[in-house]
Amino acid sequence: MAEAWKVFKCLACGMSHGRKSSGHNCPHCGQRVSETTPVIDRSDNPSELRKKVVMANTPLELRESLSRKLAESEQLIEGLAKFSVKKGLSILRNLIDEDGSFTLTKINYEFENQGFGSEVSNFIETAEAQGVIVRLGEGIWQFLE
Repeated sequence: MAEAWKVFKCLACGMSHGRKSSGHNCPHCGQRVSETTPVIDRSDNPSELRKKVVMANTPLELRESLSRKLAESEQLIEGLAKFSVKKGLSILRNLIDEDGSFTLTKINYEFENQGFGSEVSNFIETAEAQGVIVRLGEGIWQFLE
């Protein structure tokens, strides 16, 4: 198994940083990091390490707020990374009414709830271009699949 990443707390400046091993200089003040430098946390990957270093360097009174903000931004990024035309079609299938149509209001609402609000216009343009939907009027489409 690969060696874990470590969060070191510099004895000279009190700032934290991450590395796999000691024997380097602190990136903040240049002090030599030795075996006696405290390891305050460990991580299995660089992404998790980054978060732990940020939290270690944040004043105690701000950590909870920062933690919430980081979690919210991660959810947004994960949601955007997961959007695909296939996901859009799945959402769309759940929106169509008994005659196979849907409105812009419905699709905007559902895409927003799923974290894909910024994808609506691109999705509709792509679906129209591919012949999956056809515009019936202003803000109303027919699902053709």
